[in-house]
Amino acid sequence: MDFRSLAIALFSILLGATGQFLFRVGMLHYGRVSVENIWQQLFKIIFTPAIFSGFVCFGISSILWLVVISKWELSYAYPMVALGYVLAIFYGTFFLHESANIYKLFGSALILIGITILGVLGKTT
Repeated sequence: MDFRSLAIALFSILLGATGQFLFRVGMLHYGRVSVENIWQQLFKIIFTPAIFSGFVCFGISSILWLVVISKWELSYAYPMVALGYVLAIFYGTFFLHESANIYKLFGSALILIGITILGVLGKTT
């Protein structure tokens, strides 16, 4: 197991989920938008501090992800991105006080089980 690549993959996934969290924080601050009016507000939205920080997280995450997929098969690496869903539920529940219910917990457990199976049995190189 290449632990350095694993650490880079996990950090990339963490940054991606953090970017989503920051997008949500920024939009809570900015307010609601619709498809019809987003284009007129896009510049202002992008430069909302939390949203801009979210884009920075996504940018760094994408660059790090290039390192990962240069070393790992895509069919092995990409399913790990599902960890971002689990992290998003964590961020939403603990920092945004969103509801946590049995379905979110069960779904998160299934994701973690699936990633574990893929990680243990699915890597061929």
